[in-house]
Amino acid sequence: MKQSTGITVTLKAAVSVDGKIATGSGQSKWITGDVARRKAHQLRQENDAILVGINTVLTDDPELTVRGIEKGRSPVRIVLDSKARIPEQSRVFQNDGVPVIIITGNQAPSRSWPERGELKIIQAPEETPDILWVLSELKNFGLKSLLVEGGSLIHASFLKSNCVDHLALFMAPKIIGGQDSLSWCGNINVEHVNDACQLDISSITPLGEDWFISASIK
Repeated sequence: MKQSTGITVTLKAAVSVDGKIATGSGQSKWITGDVARRKAHQLRQENDAILVGINTVLTDDPELTVRGIEKGRSPVRIVLDSKARIPEQSRVFQNDGVPVIIITGNQAPSRSWPERGELKIIQAPEETPDILWVLSELKNFGLKSLLVEGGSLIHASFLKSNCVDHLALFMAPKIIGGQDSLSWCGNINVEHVNDACQLDISSITPLGEDWFISASIK
């Protein structure tokens, strides 16, 4: 049963047709094309906040901004960073006036943070922030919609917490293959096919050479 959090949660991923978000060496740019990426920026604009895990920041150093959209509004940027490992020069800290929230665990070491007026550091009561606790904290900031852009472990954590409303999947006609290539969703403890997370697909839309799959979680 879905947990009621007061925040609409959408998981977003750009994947190959076999569900991969990166090669075995970690290379991921670009799986989808320009049209799909523009739609992804529209999704960012439509949400109050965007969230990624620390591994995504360390690997890709994303800006998490809205680009290529006329009068586009960038969402609040949120990073789950249990051990406070995010580098001070990370692009999420750019001074564009958009609030940034870093969520750490209670065992994270003390450290210096960039001097930025719109930066909030929140420490969870446990070593690894619980997703439902995270959403309750974000609600205190007046946030009503959240776009979760990964990575794999973060997507799995949200699904296991039963708090996901929608799935936005951008699928490219490519096959990456490989046991070491990351899938968009990590382990969610499914042992039997009948226990798999069930989707209600509302639309499949072509975007250039790619497809956009919009679905809700049953």
